Amino acid sequence: MSIKISGLAALATAAALFAAPASAAVITPVSVTASNTFLLFGEYKAENLINGSGMVGDQHDANYANMWMTDLSVDAATLTFDLGGLYQLSSVDVWNYNFGKEEFASTLDRAAKAFTLAISTDGVSFTDVLSGEFARGAGELLGAETFGLSGQARYVQLSLSGNHQQYPEIYGYAPVGLSEVRFGGSSAPEPATWAMLIAGFGLVGGVIRTRRTQPRLA
Repeated sequence: MSIKISGLAALATAAALFAAPASAAVITPVSVTASNTFLLFGEYKAENLINGSGMVGDQHDANYANMWMTDLSVDAATLTFDLGGLYQLSSVDVWNYNFGKEEFASTLDRAAKAFTLAISTDGVSFTDVLSGEFARGAGELLGAETFGLSGQARYVQLSLSGNHQQYPEIYGYAPVGLSEVRFGGSSAPEPATWAMLIAGFGLVGGVIRTRRTQPRLA
């Protein structure tokens, strides 16, 4: 027995295609806020973390004007990124603070070290999904450190704790900084869209069951 559901079948097919995950892509946040920033000279803005300033291909330069940094003598901060939409995240790329030369160790030691990354769909409730340490910069073109992660989010918080300072008694307690942050992942349907898709599949299933139970005329 053949069952024709015409437009409903097309709707179901379209819904299934829409629900399928998109290919992974680079996600550049639309905004970022920092719990504290060194603003004395108007440099080190948090926006430098997402605006591509200082990027040379997939590497970051050693110009401090293209980086972000906390207030002096503050080696901890929380960065909150807005991705501009809901994404299924798969990775995060981080270019560490990278200004200085080996003979000026105190500036290179501003590079962030310990970190924790948390994600949220609403910007209110965050869940920790990753923690670790970043490597110290080298004062020359620097590649990203890539960390795998998994989860749906629109908002990401990157909490930094400590830098690579080894001799605070000589150089003083240095601030902490980063150069650039990007994410990898694919677009994820909003919760309301999922509800609509589920309802649509239920409707199609109901039509199929109804037509199967209708008696055939002789």
